[in-house]
Amino acid sequence: MSKPFYSFCLFALLGVSSIFAKGQDIDATIEMDFKTPLITVQGRHNARNSNRRNLSFLRTVAGADNLAGRISGLSLRDSANKPVSFKKLMDGEYLSEGDFDSWTYSVDLTPLKKPVAAAHASWFADGTGILMLADLLPLSGSATNKPTAKITFKTPRSFDLHPSQIYSAERRRDDVFEVAEVEDAVFYVGWGWDHGLLLDKPMFSGSLLTSGTWNFDAYDVHPIAKEIQDYYLRLLGPHNSGPPFIAIAKFPMQTGPGEWQAETRGRNVMIISSDMPFRTQSLQRLHEQLRHELFHLWIPNGVNLTGNYDWFYEGFALYESLKLAVALNRIRFEDFLDTLSRAHTIDSAGSQRTSLIQMSSNRFGGANTQVYARGMLVAFLCDLALLQQSKGKRSVENILNELFAKHRKPAEPADGNTAVLALLRSNPNVAPILDKYVTGADKLEWTTDLAAAGIEDGDIGPNTTLRVKDKLNARQKTLLDKLGYNNWRKLSVTSK
Repeated sequence: MSKPFYSFCLFALLGVSSIFAKGQDIDATIEMDFKTPLITVQGRHNARNSNRRNLSFLRTVAGADNLAGRISGLSLRDSANKPVSFKKLMDGEYLSEGDFDSWTYSVDLTPLKKPVAAAHASWFADGTGILMLADLLPLSGSATNKPTAKITFKTPRSFDLHPSQIYSAERRRDDVFEVAEVEDAVFYVGWGWDHGLLLDKPMFSGSLLTSGTWNFDAYDVHPIAKEIQDYYLRLLGPHNSGPPFIAIAKFPMQTGPGEWQAETRGRNVMIISSDMPFRTQSLQRLHEQLRHELFHLWIPNGVNLTGNYDWFYEGFALYESLKLAVALNRIRFEDFLDTLSRAHTIDSAGSQRTSLIQMSSNRFGGANTQVYARGMLVAFLCDLALLQQSKGKRSVENILNELFAKHRKPAEPADGNTAVLALLRSNPNVAPILDKYVTGADKLEWTTDLAAAGIEDGDIGPNTTLRVKDKLNARQKTLLDKLGYNNWRKLSVTSK
């Protein structure tokens, strides 16, 4: 799936091409004029999936609801191109009275009201948008048979003084896109995107799009992305998804400063954000965003694990992002402890306790914040247990490396919770943590664990305030050093 460094495409399409060989599950044309958020989708299933009577669309994703309510004007036709009657059972669910072969409908891509939706659902506003095939095409396939597609865009050849632009990581032949997995395919449309091509600066191995005015520019993004990408490559090794395709855009609705949402879908890293007031803050936030999202290219996107094990790949991503920030001197160790303190305060505030496994299955039903907070705390406790058990020779990074090596695509599919828990339980000191906080719902008690690393809670009230003890023994100093406590000293010596 390797692609050239810049896999952008600029084109105007007026019809459906037939250049691809047979085998695509869906053949569709998307028509848009870049003036309104209304698009028209016309397509058909291939012969293997034709003569069907049910048509379904994605209704919700990652907290974005009523996606199928945006669809209107549906018409169905049979193989002889004759109209087929149908009934609407609910938004996104249709039942035809006879077999149909093709379909046409419109989708209103006016941005949904909730800012969370901007990184997870298709939208178009002010001449710029993000189209995600997962919520634009009919549902097809299964977890083991993910649909493919051939996508053609019908667009104006020009819009005032601006060319019609569509960028994508998907493979292109002439003027048609060949999509390997519909659920991962993303298209960045409109004239508001800047590809930020830099020929005289070191660049990360991937593609970059930005939209809007920021307190940083492409010259800033490339070295940051390269630094993070290189670290994960050293830690985990290469993945098979191909080079990342990073797109950074402003929210299509009004939000406060510093708010952001993101998703890594396939090799598409989408960051939707408002800017920070000052350049230094803006760059710090960008580094935080990329540390977390680039991790997901490896886990979960690069492994063949299934099910709701979000507690692991989100919680451990947060924790690994924190450790990397300390290692690169992006944050102080005090900031590292402050983030863990806030996570503990959040986790302790809940009146009803449920296991992390249960919370992950209901992540977008109200448990999202708790999944992140407790998941990160579990990653921290696992790290402490591994470091203490091995006298500093093994850490959570070894777990991540081993998990990726064993389940890296195209490995056989496996249940994510089963695989992760089995690997973690192979370390004796970690098993009690899992029993209490992952499969169990105990209140997190970590005084003894913290003491082993020379850390204590300095606040007797409801808010947690972690700090390093004044007096430390040799073992505590060793563990703190492994966590990055003295990293700033090492960087200071190296820079001299």
